[in-house]
Amino acid sequence: MATGLFSSSSTRKHNGGSGETSIQDQLDEIRNDVGKLVALLADRGLAASEEAKARAQGARARAATDLEDLLASGEQMLSELRGRYADTERQLRTVVREHPVATLGTAAVIGLIAAAVLRR
Repeated sequence: MATGLFSSSSTRKHNGGSGETSIQDQLDEIRNDVGKLVALLADRGLAASEEAKARAQGARARAATDLEDLLASGEQMLSELRGRYADTERQLRTVVREHPVATLGTAAVIGLIAAAVLRR
């Protein structure tokens, strides 16, 4: 047997000196090596799982923050649009009150143009 990561000191002793090891001893060493390998894989799997979980939680937190920012931005844009609409409405009412005849003339011209376009 090779002396590697999972080889025990007893393997090195057996390889270095006293002759052949029994099959039972070799099986015990293989079982120990497999047990160490399983433990190592479990530790690495757990670490990878925890890392993936942390990444997912980070992505979720960023998405939630981005969504909140988007909603706040949308609400602000809607508020600005409502303000502009209200200002335009006030200006239109003021113009209609100050120039009622011009407003009727403009409405009549727009109506004639619309009728002419729709006839064609």
